[in-house]
Amino acid sequence: MGLWALIALRIGALSLERIAFHRLGRGTRALAATMVAYGGAAVGLWIWALAMGDVHWVAQGFWPGAIYAGSFFLYTAALAEGPVGVVSGFANVTVLFLFVAHPHWDLGTMAGLGFFLVGAAFLVSWNEPLSHSVVWMVASGFLLACGRIMDMHQATLFSPSYAASLFTSVVLWLAIPTTFSRLWPAVARLTTSRASWALVASGANGLAYLTVLALLPRLYPHLLEAVSSWSAVATTLVAVWLLGEGQASRKVAGAFLITGGTTMLLLFSHA
Repeated sequence: MGLWALIALRIGALSLERIAFHRLGRGTRALAATMVAYGGAAVGLWIWALAMGDVHWVAQGFWPGAIYAGSFFLYTAALAEGPVGVVSGFANVTVLFLFVAHPHWDLGTMAGLGFFLVGAAFLVSWNEPLSHSVVWMVASGFLLACGRIMDMHQATLFSPSYAASLFTSVVLWLAIPTTFSRLWPAVARLTTSRASWALVASGANGLAYLTVLALLPRLYPHLLEAVSSWSAVATTLVAVWLLGEGQASRKVAGAFLITGGTTMLLLFSHA
């Protein structure tokens, strides 16, 4: 598959994932929705690993899986509560945390940070308290940044089996609070009552990670993050024009600003 087709596939998969997570988790327990989405993705990734002839357990994914489990739970909770057109833009806060961990200050990165902050101001409401969903997405972004930093030390392990092992580790960690909360019946009910959205969420989730594996040999990691950040714009456009979320102009402007700022931070900090 060509580079631009892969880029379009990644943006599309991430956007579809966010819409599907919103529909799957709306009005239900976020932990149950997370188990359904990531459990299904883990099964799909093992099937893909089998098709690629690369089926083996990668133990190095187990401990990062604990960090990702927390991040993915908060990510699902944020998208489930919504509104998607707002919280999707804040998924790019991961890049901001990664930048703060290794800052590189010049006019380009300062301008990027400025665009990011202005975009964030567009997305939040000044007349209401900060939404729980935004706080959860920011917390998810912090944990995801920690997980990415751990992954950087074992990038040579990236493979279909690593992806499947990582997602399985996430499910194993999430199984602990699921068991203590006695949520397994809720997981089963959600799988059957919203089977279509469970399938879409799991499929888009697994596909989004596979596009990482496909793009890493072709793009530097910071360019891959820059590409991924534009899914926030695509998701916001879907949310305001197809799902009917209000305040379309403000949300679209905020998504473009926060994503443009994210891209500038990535490009100028790696110049």
